[in-house]
Amino acid sequence: MDNVSKQLQAKVEDYSRFVITLLIVSFYFYMGSLITVYLKPSSEGSITLMMLTTVSIVASFYFVLKWKKLKQTLAQNEQ
Repeated sequence: MDNVSKQLQAKVEDYSRFVITLLIVSFYFYMGSLITVYLKPSSEGSITLMMLTTVSIVASFYFVLKWKKLKQTLAQNEQ
């Protein structure tokens, strides 16, 4: 494996970690918004938490696309 392939492999691993982390964070934001809405009714916090949840999910989707593209590039470099 040359240096470029090692760097691509490291990026693939980083992006997969980013995706997992962002999905966990978005789950926590979603659960926080549910707690805010149902257990302690408040309208001001739930909108912010839902926006943060949406941003986290969109960011994780972006990293999934980057991850797939890097995996394809890595597979082409190995051939």
